[in-house]
Amino acid sequence: MKFGRIKRQHGRLNGLDQICDHIVDQCPYVDRIIPGRIKVRRGNSRGLKIQYPTEAGLKCLYMSPGTVQEVFLICNDSDAAADWLQAQEF
Repeated sequence: MKFGRIKRQHGRLNGLDQICDHIVDQCPYVDRIIPGRIKVRRGNSRGLKIQYPTEAGLKCLYMSPGTVQEVFLICNDSDAAADWLQAQEF
């Protein structure tokens, strides 16, 4: 299945679209973004957190009050992408 730089087939938490749009427009190291599953959680923190590197890039978590969503970043340079994301302070 072909899709653009952000896969929009799956549901996304409120606020994730703006962050994904910013990343694909501004970060030269990220080729695609694939949102993953949404889970219920405790806590009120909000934002994007890098969880760990994968073979294709980075696995991140987007947290909002009461929910968390997996976000997979397909990168051509995952170390540089991680540095860029940390500098952006999502």
